[in-house]
Amino acid sequence: MIPEGFTKTHLADPFEIHLGPIYETGQGADRTYGLVVDARHVNRRDVMHGGMMMTLADATLGQLALDLSEGALCVTLNMQAQFLAPVPLGSFIAVKPELTRRTRAMLFIRGDYRVDGQIVMTAASVWKRIGHS
Repeated sequence: MIPEGFTKTHLADPFEIHLGPIYETGQGADRTYGLVVDARHVNRRDVMHGGMMMTLADATLGQLALDLSEGALCVTLNMQAQFLAPVPLGSFIAVKPELTRRTRAMLFIRGDYRVDGQIVMTAASVWKRIGHS
């Protein structure tokens, strides 16, 4: 179910390890991430739980924040999402995060989450680079 070219992402955050594995393809800030939706990720209707979708957004958009942070730690300041379609059990949900704006201390990142090419969720986030004002 994992598309060709994707490999496991190294996850260091203990919480994110529980949701994975997350897969990636590409290099550096030009990566696409994906997750196979399994029984841990769904609600009673066998579709991906909204809270899990937000957790995936935090993990994947956060990967780009870390890639762009020049070694600084980053924290999520704000995240917004729009749920557009259900994500069934067994689906591969993927995103290619994109930087929309950058200041000295902040990163603005968004992504369109897709299953089989269809956008199922959009998310936008603001990240603070710790140690930068």
